[in-house]
Amino acid sequence: MGTWGVGQPAATKLGWFAREVDAFFGHVPFLVGSATRTTEWRDVDVRLILPDDEFDALFGELTEPRCLNLKWNAACLAFTALGRDMTGLPIDFQIDRQTEANEEYDGPRHALHDHRLVALKQ
Repeated sequence: MGTWGVGQPAATKLGWFAREVDAFFGHVPFLVGSATRTTEWRDVDVRLILPDDEFDALFGELTEPRCLNLKWNAACLAFTALGRDMTGLPIDFQIDRQTEANEEYDGPRHALHDHRLVALKQ
């Protein structure tokens, strides 16, 4: 967690938010973007990367721009609002299809999870 630019207690709150995302989708989201490298960020980018088949089953085909896919847009907006409410951070939450996420984004990804739950499972 030393490279995260959100600090404490925000990192812990991000873990709590990630637990809710994981409970709903069955996958842990990632902290990406400027908040992985610096404390000077405009927003906190959180991405959920779903396997292609799961993304397609939930949202259908990718659209350009993506916000034209109303199901995808609604899910991203709902979890953005939840993340902002739970953490107090300017969360920007998006759901990505795994193939496109791996092709388009090469920056760092930090898996977000509730560290208390991980410790309890060990």
